[in-house]
Amino acid sequence: MKLLNKLLLIVISAGLVPIIPAGFLLYYYQSAAKKNILTLHENVSQMAALLVEQKTGELAGRLENMWGPSDSYITRENLQKSLRRNPEFIFLVFTGPDGREIFGDGAPEFKRLFGYIDLGDEPLFKKAAATGLYQAGRFELLFDMPVCRLVYPLGGGYYAFALVNMRDLFSKLEAQRLGASGGVLVADGDGNFVSVWRRFDDLSREKLKSVLERKKEKIFFLTGLRARYVGAIEKARGFDLYAVTLQDRAEAFSGVSRITWLMAFFLLAIITSFYFAALAFSRRLAGPVEALADGAARVARQDFKTPVDKFSGISELDALLGAFNYMMKESDRYHGLQLEKIFDEKSKLELLISLIHDAIILCDLRGELLYANTSARGMLGLGKNESGAGSEAVSGKIRSLMALKAKAKGGPITVGGEDGNKKSYSSSLQVLSSKTQRPAVFMVLRDITLEREVQRVKEEFFHSVAHDLRAPLLTMQGYIKLLEREFAPEAKQAGYVRSVKDSSDRLFKLLENILDISRMEAGQLKPDLQKINAADFLVSAAESFKALFEEKNIKFKVDAAGAKKTEFTADSSLLRRVIENLLSNAWKFTPAGGEVRASARADGRSLVFEVSDTGPGIPPDQLEAVFEKYKRLKAGSSGETGFGLGLAIARKITELHGGTIKAVAGQGGRFVLRLPARG
Repeated sequence: MKLLNKLLLIVISAGLVPIIPAGFLLYYYQSAAKKNILTLHENVSQMAALLVEQKTGELAGRLENMWGPSDSYITRENLQKSLRRNPEFIFLVFTGPDGREIFGDGAPEFKRLFGYIDLGDEPLFKKAAATGLYQAGRFELLFDMPVCRLVYPLGGGYYAFALVNMRDLFSKLEAQRLGASGGVLVADGDGNFVSVWRRFDDLSREKLKSVLERKKEKIFFLTGLRARYVGAIEKARGFDLYAVTLQDRAEAFSGVSRITWLMAFFLLAIITSFYFAALAFSRRLAGPVEALADGAARVARQDFKTPVDKFSGISELDALLGAFNYMMKESDRYHGLQLEKIFDEKSKLELLISLIHDAIILCDLRGELLYANTSARGMLGLGKNESGAGSEAVSGKIRSLMALKAKAKGGPITVGGEDGNKKSYSSSLQVLSSKTQRPAVFMVLRDITLEREVQRVKEEFFHSVAHDLRAPLLTMQGYIKLLEREFAPEAKQAGYVRSVKDSSDRLFKLLENILDISRMEAGQLKPDLQKINAADFLVSAAESFKALFEEKNIKFKVDAAGAKKTEFTADSSLLRRVIENLLSNAWKFTPAGGEVRASARADGRSLVFEVSDTGPGIPPDQLEAVFEKYKRLKAGSSGETGFGLGLAIARKITELHGGTIKAVAGQGGRFVLRLPARG
């Protein structure tokens, strides 16, 4: 969305805030006005129902006062007398219990119209016979005269049937006008009605009857043949008669509609005016803002030379545009200074890296060379002026170095030189990720060929010395055993001999460890695999240490319950040395009063041996270093020290069995040996 459109939308949204409550007020007025119109209809129908009640009650009173319940009143003389006293009665007939005419009289046109009267099927007669009460209904227009039928029980099984002129009632109802098209009509329960003004002649009896049957709904909407009506119904008490108001729906709500449309037009005019005002304001504001946006885009492209137009007609924006131009000018100056500084720092960095003897390579994830210092260029076979970028040969060499690093698993890698000699390197590799650039690989290779050669010579020297010392040491141990027999155990000389014997045993053990390490590294030591019960193996290996721990006042617990039924394949003598080395370390480093625990348990397809103590523990940064050859930590209060070969031999033996051993940091020392539980 463009800036102009955004500003226009924001300004219009702010301007529409007062329009929304105005719309709600308009809706409330419309609802209230419609409700008042419907209330008017309801009130008019109630007043009309009262007029109907009065008129029908008056007629019932006249009939009741004209004669009493006696057969003597059923005479022609009484009939004529009733017609003279009640000019509204335009036709009067006396009937028997079956509703058939006995005799009657009235206006000649109505006598001819009705002829012989038989009320047997007349609903009003049936209702009067059933209830014994006066009944009025069946409104109709005869000879342009609104008439109503009356049935009055006379007693003794006789009935009076009268046709009554209702013009005076309808004259009063006609005064209840509802606009130009609305008025009041009277209907009975069957939907029969009379419309003197012929306003509602498009209504059918069936439609009106369907409205009257919904007695609980006083307000209704009705559709005629030519118009749609709104109205109200009210029943006359004591009679099956209804006062019904009707008015054309469009006329009834015309005032509300006119005001609604007027208000809607007024609101639309306000919105239109506000829109054009907002459009003019947004265009005036959008120009400088778009100029600022274009200027910011130029700054992002490192273009600081083109300023923005400073005239907008709005003082605050002019000040902002001027400040932006000043910022661009200062940024241009600062950018130049920074470039000079960056180039200077780059020169220093390149000089420093070129003096580093380690090979430094920077490449992408596909092996494409991005940077190489002097040592790395020599490794990759690049000339002085060759960049190596895009060279498949150089990329292949870099990928091979990364593959060697992955296979070495943290150890040194060996690379053949151009002269045919192999060199060893310690390598480190790190993936550099950036939000703005593609990931890169940073590799550092340090030449450790000379160090490894020195180490190899040292190992050969130790092996030779150990091998050469072994024979005279065995001879010396034989003479020491002879000396032990020459002195009594309590003699002073016997203590000297025991000290010499202990020292020779330690020296012999050191020589054995050195030779074992050499054989393992040369691959000359092959384990003699046999099936072993894990629980019995641990108990047997720990048995010889019980006396040592008791002598030092150390609690020693062996828990092999988790491996009672577990068998595995291993070289019992080699693996026993691992457990004994771990227990020996625990004995050395645990002070008196401490505790050592050895356990074995099955864990899925693995067998886990664990030795823990309450000694000083191993620092977190030394957890791997303790497995290096000749690496020694300070012992406990006993002051005992080792030669740094026990744990190195333990790891070598464990790896020969396809297992792992690790030290765990925490309170005290803890070693976990995990072997495959192969049956």
